Amino acid sequence: MATPSTLVTARLTAVVPRRAPPRVAIPTSPVEPYKNNLNCSLNCPHFQSCSGCSHELNLDRPHVLQDVTKFFEDNGVKDFSFHSGKLWEWRCRAKLAVRGTPDEPLVGLYQEGTHNVIDIPLCKGIVELNIRPYDEDSGFGELRYVQMAVTTYNTSLPLAERYLEGKVQVSLVWNSRDERSPNSGKLFELSNFLWKNAGPGSSMHLIHSVWANFQTTSTNVIFGHKWRHLEGERDFWEHLGGIDASIDPSSFGQANTQAFNSLLRKLQNYVPKGSSVLDLYSGAGVIGLSVAATRKCRSVKCVEINKESKASFEKSLSRLPKTLECAISWHNTDASLEPLHWLEGSDVVIVDPPRKGLHPSLVDALQKVSLSSKKVATKLESSMTRAKNEKRPWILRAREASVQVETGANLDSEQIWPSTLIYISCGWDSFKEDCRSLVGKNGWHLEKAHAFNFFPGTQSIEVLAIFKRGPSVSLKKKKKKTKKNHA
Repeated sequence: MATPSTLVTARLTAVVPRRAPPRVAIPTSPVEPYKNNLNCSLNCPHFQSCSGCSHELNLDRPHVLQDVTKFFEDNGVKDFSFHSGKLWEWRCRAKLAVRGTPDEPLVGLYQEGTHNVIDIPLCKGIVELNIRPYDEDSGFGELRYVQMAVTTYNTSLPLAERYLEGKVQVSLVWNSRDERSPNSGKLFELSNFLWKNAGPGSSMHLIHSVWANFQTTSTNVIFGHKWRHLEGERDFWEHLGGIDASIDPSSFGQANTQAFNSLLRKLQNYVPKGSSVLDLYSGAGVIGLSVAATRKCRSVKCVEINKESKASFEKSLSRLPKTLECAISWHNTDASLEPLHWLEGSDVVIVDPPRKGLHPSLVDALQKVSLSSKKVATKLESSMTRAKNEKRPWILRAREASVQVETGANLDSEQIWPSTLIYISCGWDSFKEDCRSLVGKNGWHLEKAHAFNFFPGTQSIEVLAIFKRGPSVSLKKKKKKTKKNHA
């Protein structure tokens, strides 16, 4: 979950996008000298005060791109590419803080380095119903946060029109234990107000559904553990990476779904057909299920620490073709506890860690796996023996699949280890650190790299990096030449 200090930015000129400016042709690597391009300006009235965006010019080319390009070139990737995508009205998910007073509510992001809300005005529902915004100092108030997520999934419309006709799932974070609390009457009033004015019976149907989340703690955690569906459709669908993906309001969802879809399509090219795939930090399993469906994988194993993602995974799994010959499982556990246990038996491992990067224990396990086959047997023997003799009940329970689909495919029991590592990163600095650890001692080498402009107007980019086990081909040739010269 995001914390208030890292709330996502939102340009709420309209709840649902209706028309985007003309697209601008984007150059790929190598990066050229920067020139201000007025056709790629933010043009947001909140830019000076809001912390959501760091620059208002050159949305198509964040300054961090120069460092990214040089880093990959220095690591042997000469054909690095950058995909800028849609620059305006791309956001499909936002979390906004609610503060102020019933007469003058403040709904928006925090000013950088503070908990002062930068207002995105004209919230009629709060004023009309006299809803009390949350006060952090006293702990009193009713509405703490609002999450809005847009679904563009509508099979009755042509594909090109679905984005323009998206509907919004609204989640109201309420300052009470549950719907039976004394102040819950206003929660239902606000829900009814939204549904009446923007539901299917209104003149402008914008809202897909309304949910309530109940949160009473004084921490920076946005969501509590209790949810209740109030209005509209219960299931929220999006078509991503060739599959129908279910995303509950409690599950992590990408804010830029179009850019995420582009990344998934690119990622699929690096998964050989018939692979056994391990998807770590899998969330609701969108990445793992998409490669299962499009790459005819023998097996896909998803590992995720957030138990709330299970329901979405099960719903998405139910939409896959019944003829799919792939053993699929989802495990609710922390992969950093037993990384070697999870890595064993997979040809390809996909990691999509949080901004802080991979857990050190996982980096260490990947380094061990990268050793030559003879050394692997020696180095891993003691670790695997300990894993097989494990008796702690919570570890044994975690190994059991929470969700599993068997297949008639023949799954070999021989010991295999990943030869391909696909790393998706939203934290550039942590990725560089992990990359240096992985390529050190020639355990892994970078083969391909791409970046995606998930958050135009910021210095945050999404990286898709493909590692192969062992040294690069050019390095192997150098070693052979050195041996010949010494002979």
